[in-house]
Amino acid sequence: MSLARTAVYISGRRSDAGTQILLPLPSAAVVFLIHYCDCDVFELVFVDEKLSASECVSVSFAVLLATKHTFTDEASCPHHCDLPVVCDDSVIRSGLCSTLRCLIKKCHANNPEKNLHDLLGFRGGSLKACAEISGWTKLCEIELPSSVTELICNIRSKENETNTEVVEDIISKENEFKIITKNLDKNGMVHPSKDSSESKESDIALPEAILKLEWHFMKSPSVHNDDKIKRALLSQLKQEVKGITDPKKFRFTRDIPHSHCVNRFRIKKPNQKYKTSPGDGLNGTLAEKHCITSPQVSGGLTSESAGARETGLEKQSTEDDVIDLSLTELNEYMSNLTIHEIQFVHLYSEGMDITVSDMVLFTYIYFLLQSVNFDMMLIMEHLPLISQWFRHMIALPEVRRAAVKTQCDLDRLSYSRRESTVKFYIPDWVKPPDHDEMELSRRLRGKYRAIKPDITKALNKIKNGNIEVEFGSHPRGDQVQLDWESFPARVDPGIDLPKKRRQRKCQQLESLATAVLEIHRPGDVIVDFCSGGGHLGIVIAYLLPDCKIYLVENNEDSLIRARSRIKDLKLQNVTIFQCNQDYFHEKFDLGVCLHACGVATDMVLKQCIRNEAQFVICPCCYGGIQDTHFITYPRSQRFRDAEIEYKEFLTLGHVADQTEFNMALEEQGKYCMNLVDMDRSHYAREHGYKTALCSLKPLSCTPKNNLLIGQNTSNR
Repeated sequence: MSLARTAVYISGRRSDAGTQILLPLPSAAVVFLIHYCDCDVFELVFVDEKLSASECVSVSFAVLLATKHTFTDEASCPHHCDLPVVCDDSVIRSGLCSTLRCLIKKCHANNPEKNLHDLLGFRGGSLKACAEISGWTKLCEIELPSSVTELICNIRSKENETNTEVVEDIISKENEFKIITKNLDKNGMVHPSKDSSESKESDIALPEAILKLEWHFMKSPSVHNDDKIKRALLSQLKQEVKGITDPKKFRFTRDIPHSHCVNRFRIKKPNQKYKTSPGDGLNGTLAEKHCITSPQVSGGLTSESAGARETGLEKQSTEDDVIDLSLTELNEYMSNLTIHEIQFVHLYSEGMDITVSDMVLFTYIYFLLQSVNFDMMLIMEHLPLISQWFRHMIALPEVRRAAVKTQCDLDRLSYSRRESTVKFYIPDWVKPPDHDEMELSRRLRGKYRAIKPDITKALNKIKNGNIEVEFGSHPRGDQVQLDWESFPARVDPGIDLPKKRRQRKCQQLESLATAVLEIHRPGDVIVDFCSGGGHLGIVIAYLLPDCKIYLVENNEDSLIRARSRIKDLKLQNVTIFQCNQDYFHEKFDLGVCLHACGVATDMVLKQCIRNEAQFVICPCCYGGIQDTHFITYPRSQRFRDAEIEYKEFLTLGHVADQTEFNMALEEQGKYCMNLVDMDRSHYAREHGYKTALCSLKPLSCTPKNNLLIGQNTSNR
């Protein structure tokens, strides 16, 4: 019986010669991770998206010989989502991060002994949050692949230009020689000719995204329960020093082996001050050329040789880690040591442990190095911390094994100075981020906080711009109740919830579901965006069995609950998509969302307008709105004509979150909430919609009780 494989769709195609596979960087990251996991349960489907060779990197066709694979075109791809896509267990997962996390989970389930789930990081959170709220996911999934691809294109272009100039220079000199020879024969004298090989600017700007990564390595690693871990280490260290007879054998830098990596920490030496200069996070100073320097620790804090054999890490002299102390002085120093003298080292992209992020970044940096003919010194000049991180990565046995399987030519890496046609520079306008700026982390929230003068200024502009809140009505008026008692138990959203909470949740769903019942058309494709556990989408799917329902959600834990309920109800008209909203490109007729947070509401609205679809939207988290790479505020021309600036609109959003019942600012908060939704209403009207801003019934079901309903007048 043939093995059932999980289909993984990635962008890519054969080269014209057929010996190479041309891939965009995200696809290359998928191929590398599959080889790292070494799990033969996938079928790679290469989808030709008609990318040019300049947008791709190449891998040898031989890399695929041990992996089942097929080739297809874009029209034959079964789902309209951004690649890569994984189709498995009735769930369609789209986007690089969702795909890689799914692959790791499947490989771990297939072979738990390899502990591949460790690659998902602390509490399984690595690359889990979507790019709209996580600066780290945005960097890895969007900014870096785009920027590194552009950088590689610029490098290739510069090298081609240089090669062309060399050829032209040779031809020019040959012609010049002919002219000189001719002139000598004819006139007996030489006429100087113009030099055609004038020097040209050859420097290439490093993109901001890759500099963000470099600056990210400067920070100290974030470690959960760091004090607790340091206390345990301190106890072991003090116990260890009691058994030492030669103080020169005591090491102040220690590694602790894990299944896929090592954790590193340093002990402050006597009379040493911790450096705060850039680079201290990774290995103390930018001048250090090697990052695999310290003896290993087996189990606890022991054995340099055993650990080195076990992990295969490169070694160098440990002279810098030895200090000239007598045994008495060492014992006295260690007896007074505290946890504040123990420093964790930012060895991997997310801190002390290797994660799926490192696999992604390894792929990007490898192909960047390949584009400069593996000239490590060229990269180290401006990106020393990334270079040191890369050197550490290729010293890890499992990473190196995967690199060999994907035919990465690591032996060509050069650490000596040599002439290069390419040089980099950092643009003057790119500056390291300040403390006040949004830092890279797994989850981010809008940090803007309005003060009273800002609020007064924003509201005055609203008044002077003659912007008023216009209310409409629900299609069913006040008759929005559903007969929950007649529904199967699994349709009920809160059968296990406390009675009052269940009642409020049902009331919220009623207002949206009944609006859908009124404005839908038979056979509609209805999308529940930000669907969470599927509360709204499942109710609609049960009430409208002739309609096709899509649940779109990026939180995999929520979708597990949704899938369980759908299976128990035997619903055949529901499809689940685990992806960011902007990765979803299926056609649909009606979009809904209940309490989509902040900018997510505007992404839903944008999707509906693009599809000329009707919408039923209940917004939430107004204080979380902020400009993204594809959404800017205010949304409507009406608000922009009133000269409402971005900061003033954020002020309205901040005040709009102050709507908790019985708050002193509840009335003002409700007014600002209505204003933000009027901007959305005007935006839809400007795109040909008839809109109605009304409320959930009863108002007490939630403080965020606005409901925006839109119908495209051209389609009715």
